[in-house]
Amino acid sequence: ECYFWINCIYFEPKYGLARILNTKIYSVLTLLDDTCDNFATYEEVLALVEAIERLDARALEELPDRMKNIYRLTLSVYDEIDEEVGKTGSMFVVEYAKEEFEQERNHAPSGVECCMKQYGISNKEAVEFLWKEISDAWKIIIQEYCQKPTLLPTIFTDRILNYARSMNLFYDNENGDCYTNPRLLKEHLTSLFIDPVHL
Repeated sequence: ECYFWINCIYFEPKYGLARILNTKIYSVLTLLDDTCDNFATYEEVLALVEAIERLDARALEELPDRMKNIYRLTLSVYDEIDEEVGKTGSMFVVEYAKEEFEQERNHAPSGVECCMKQYGISNKEAVEFLWKEISDAWKIIIQEYCQKPTLLPTIFTDRILNYARSMNLFYDNENGDCYTNPRLLKEHLTSLFIDPVHL
């Protein structure tokens, strides 16, 4: 599911390296998220977060044994990114990846839970409210993308649009969370990777 998601964002052949590196980043983020949410104690999570904020191999010895392998994996992915991106001369990508990780690691209540609390509404009302917000946001995205010139090159704006499109696929109203339940993606995966359209 990580590779499929990244393919939605970077589908063009020239972005092979971006697909590989981002798939590894998303895989590590998913593993870290699942570990912190389901398998680690609060103290273990704190130690892991402190180590990852430093991204330093010396922090390995300060971690509980159960957290060492996941930290080694995280370091190895960022080392690989440093090496691969260093060859292209685009080191800002490494800093972006580290920043993205730090934002992802802070677990927060769901949008539905926040909406329920903020507006004092039921779960059903919150879901309906958020789907309307999503619909309105799509109108703005399309209008901005199609009608107004931008200071950003299309290489960036295309990724943003593709990311928004992929979110719509992974978290749609009918299927629910396809990222957590990848079996819901089976038809899409088969269509894209096994039975592609023949030209």
